[in-house]
Amino acid sequence: MLEVQDGKQAILQSGFSYLPQFISVEEAGELIDYFGALRPLWEQRFHGVSKQRSAKHGRRLTRPVYWLGAWQFACLGYYSEPEHLNDRCLRAEPFPAVMQNILDRLTVVLASSHDHDHDRDDKNDNKNETSELPNTCLINYYGRELGQGQPRDYARLRMHRDGEPGPVIMFSIGQPGLLEFLDPEISPDPELSLWTRHRSVTILSGPNFKDRLYHRITQVRTGREPQLHTELENFELRRISVSFRSVPEQYIADFHELPDNATSQIADYVGELALHSKHYKDQLAKN
Repeated sequence: MLEVQDGKQAILQSGFSYLPQFISVEEAGELIDYFGALRPLWEQRFHGVSKQRSAKHGRRLTRPVYWLGAWQFACLGYYSEPEHLNDRCLRAEPFPAVMQNILDRLTVVLASSHDHDHDRDDKNDNKNETSELPNTCLINYYGRELGQGQPRDYARLRMHRDGEPGPVIMFSIGQPGLLEFLDPEISPDPELSLWTRHRSVTILSGPNFKDRLYHRITQVRTGREPQLHTELENFELRRISVSFRSVPEQYIADFHELPDNATSQIADYVGELALHSKHYKDQLAKN
């Protein structure tokens, strides 16, 4: 039986790094305050040719989210090379300084264990267009939804692979989350299981951890410390994870630059964001 790593020790190998307590106590406090002031969204993922926003054809994501750098809406389909490039990334708010400072300190780890060019197809014309550090990130809010009968636990993330070029960098804030890597074509059992702890950073890249293996979060522990808060109503927050990716600048668009079929699908979302964000209010004003 595979041993589950407790997340207390560092792991450094080609294509995979786990760095416990890489984020300082002070930085974690700043991040908790920053994430707590954001207004995450419950998005719908859609199926079928029409992709119209209706409960009949869609399902809600398993957790509330917020994006920085470029917002990749689930209803548009996420950016993924080489097939899914255009009209998928709306320009979003920049990283806060505390987040950028942590990323800057990771350049040494990226250079030593995560060869950026190995994650790109040599035939891809965009090979040299992505910076060494990522320029976009997805903020996942893990917890329980309250106020609708029996509380529903959304502290999980379905099995997936990230299709953006380059390494994926993940920050963990709050209660430990069980991160699993598996290849479903070989076995339903994970090849690596790791409790990602508060203030840790995880990096994955290359043909094994990023291209072959899927990853997922199957469980989040409960506990009193650290205390997390959110502006999201009726939601008991236990963990926040931030996954950083790279999107070539040419594929990040302002709202008015997107085609009508894209803006019609995300207009309500952007309108909701604009209620609490000057950035998205300005995006709508340009339209």
